[in-house]
Amino acid sequence: MKKNKLISFCVVISFLISTSVFANSRTMKGVSETEQLGISAGVALACKVDKEQLKNYEMIASRIISNPISSEKAEKEALRLYAQAKLKAYTEQKKQKLMNCAEVLARFEEQEIFNSVVYRDGTIKMPNGKVIKPKRPLKTKKGKK
Repeated sequence: MKKNKLISFCVVISFLISTSVFANSRTMKGVSETEQLGISAGVALACKVDKEQLKNYEMIASRIISNPISSEKAEKEALRLYAQAKLKAYTEQKKQKLMNCAEVLARFEEQEIFNSVVYRDGTIKMPNGKVIKPKRPLKTKKGKK
């Protein structure tokens, strides 16, 4: 029971501070940036965030997570950690209604991550000016001439 309350508390706190993660790269003690990204996505998903908005969020989040990682094995582990945090947050929000969904959705939409610019080649320019280039070029369909 205490463990569930601790997890619930961490989920709420993580979501509340997740909007500042992108602005200054702070992370809550014991919760990685990867987990914070997953928690934010999970709570928003439980509150029925717009699917297109979540898709954009997850595309940018996956780049933030995977680009600094050098090995494919470590990248898969980080993405697994993201998915676990997302599932846990989703489940907690659905079961216990930890946060008001209207507030969750408003905070989700206000995150700095949505001020990022995504270029055709997959490069992302973050609001703080940091540029994240894809490790592997994106395969895009070329227009017919």
